Amino acid sequence: MKKLNVGIVGLGRISYAHANEIAMNSEYFNLVACADHDPERLKDCPPELKDTAKYNSLEEMLKHPGLDMVTIATRHPDHVPMALKVLEADKIVLVEKPVATSLAEMDVMLDMGKKHPGKLFVRHNHRFDPHFVKALELMKSGLVGEPQYIKLTAAVGFCRRNDWMTMTEYYGGLLSNWGPHLIDQALQYLESPVVDIWADVRRVVSIGDGDDLCKIILKGANNRVVDIEITGANLLRGRDIEIIGNRGTIVYENGKLFAKYIDPLCELKDLKPHPENPPKRYGNFDEKLQFVTSEYETPDYFQEVLWKYIYLDAVEGIPTPITLELAREVVRITEEAFRISGFENIKKFKSKVL
Repeated sequence: MKKLNVGIVGLGRISYAHANEIAMNSEYFNLVACADHDPERLKDCPPELKDTAKYNSLEEMLKHPGLDMVTIATRHPDHVPMALKVLEADKIVLVEKPVATSLAEMDVMLDMGKKHPGKLFVRHNHRFDPHFVKALELMKSGLVGEPQYIKLTAAVGFCRRNDWMTMTEYYGGLLSNWGPHLIDQALQYLESPVVDIWADVRRVVSIGDGDDLCKIILKGANNRVVDIEITGANLLRGRDIEIIGNRGTIVYENGKLFAKYIDPLCELKDLKPHPENPPKRYGNFDEKLQFVTSEYETPDYFQEVLWKYIYLDAVEGIPTPITLELAREVVRITEEAFRISGFENIKKFKSKVL
């Protein structure tokens, strides 16, 4: 089996996740190099990179002998410009989210990707969250009937955050940071093209001028609705996942995945409403429904499986489930959410590509 030699550019916080995930897929990848413009970051790097070659720039690292692939773990505005350089060098590239800062920028990268087929990939790793995978499986099984409304929440506590990821100068804010993950998951739950978007994006407690509270509602052509909430200003977080169907509900909350639904053996009567004065208690007294409550184990399935899919696609031509078409839709929805909400601060950001 051919192993791919990988280099990481950008040695900030997220690089630790990249390095760890690659190390956990050592049957497919070798970590051989890393790059950062800050000499101190090169000294204080993830432990998996201690014995790799060190470079001061992406351009230098691209000359590393035998380098097959680069994973980009830099600040948001650098993602597309660096991806273009890696593709121009005819090497495989994995782009951290947000994959692009605009749809126009994304399309520039996709055009370059077409010239280097099988070499452009995106790190939408939360597609492989165990609770997401299991909840989607339960929904598709018909356990709660026809899905109507799905609520997804990412709450990162109450934090007056003040690093660069809160600054629109660097395309910061929670919508850019967490939005891609939840929007990507939402598209899986929606199972239909998006036909309508509503959004509100605002800054509440962040020190920077980027957003820290946003709501996006997506409606599919199948009339299904997904409600996305991302917040850094909520001390009392709600459920991470809530799926409401016409026969029950699936919930992921406090690390537990459970569902309450109509017993499959319970036959719904063919009833009609009646206009007479109802009994003085609420409800339907013409039938008695039987409900089942079940708790589920999440699968032994982790985010690092993304790397196996990348390997199979790049080396063996087996398509990854994280498609570039869906990645483009994530960027489009993110951009549209900023536009609809009128979040003015985002206009301060200037793309390095366009």
